[in-house]
Amino acid sequence: MELIYETIHHSGQIKMESTTSLKDIKQETIPKEVDEKWLRGMNRRSIYESLFVQQFIKSPIAMTNYDFFVQQLIKMDTPCLFSMVDDYKDIRKDTKGIAKEFASLETDKEILAFANKYGLLGILTQPSSGTIDYYYPTVFEPVYFWRHHIKEVKNLLKIYSTLKKKNIETNTDIIGDIVNYNSSAQGDFEWIDGGEKIPVYIYEEDLTTREDIDHLDELAGVHILGNVIRNRMKNTINLDFGDIVPSQKSSIGFRFKETYITNYLLGAIYYDLWTLISNNENVLFCPYCGDPFTKSGRKKFCSDSCRVMAHNAKKKGDK
Repeated sequence: MELIYETIHHSGQIKMESTTSLKDIKQETIPKEVDEKWLRGMNRRSIYESLFVQQFIKSPIAMTNYDFFVQQLIKMDTPCLFSMVDDYKDIRKDTKGIAKEFASLETDKEILAFANKYGLLGILTQPSSGTIDYYYPTVFEPVYFWRHHIKEVKNLLKIYSTLKKKNIETNTDIIGDIVNYNSSAQGDFEWIDGGEKIPVYIYEEDLTTREDIDHLDELAGVHILGNVIRNRMKNTINLDFGDIVPSQKSSIGFRFKETYITNYLLGAIYYDLWTLISNNENVLFCPYCGDPFTKSGRKKFCSDSCRVMAHNAKKKGDK
């Protein structure tokens, strides 16, 4: 089903600065004592300032010790994305194919360009693999939030691609190549590239047949895919109708053209990933840089630059 993604983040509004900027912005925007009189005067502030304050006020609901979290960000002096919103008007953006595009981001420059194209992710909570996020209209997000989800989406695409390969060959593995499996009483999984735990559990006592044990790799992949994507989409995708059209088959003479809608970019990314899997689309990984891409014709690399660099590296190795 079609997904409509609407955002208040317009192209060119997002900049990247150090998290130390948060200290000055907070001091200039939020007084030490926030009372009702001050809150009532918020409508006299700029839209960006209003959203900045709302993010600070709302965040403690999602995270305990949010002020402490921000202080740690300031001390870390890491890159942070700031969206200088100046209009509450939503604009629609096409997100078809966005999951693979997102998973291919590597540099801060690429992340900034992507954010200016689509907006901020819209999450308040610190990322943790596969857990349920707390979504809210944000105006600042640490870049490491982004890097966490870029890595997670890329790993999920690898699991999906490996599961597809397992139907035609047997020398590909999920456990050992993408995730580690702890077969103790916990029966849990963790990503190999970072060791972060994934909230998916398969207990040995539940593997009742030989077939279950033989297909543990596939069971792990399917459970991780389904559970992580489901958790990421919770509280972010809403059912709506895009149009009302005449219908002779309907007893009321009309029917609703159903659609899904979201205001959160991260939800749109994981929905696109879900759609990609549901539609059984093929995903290839560039043999040079490892980024996912869609195969077209005889294309073997994600870009001409990777093709040339791979050719040059081969020539150098042959010498």
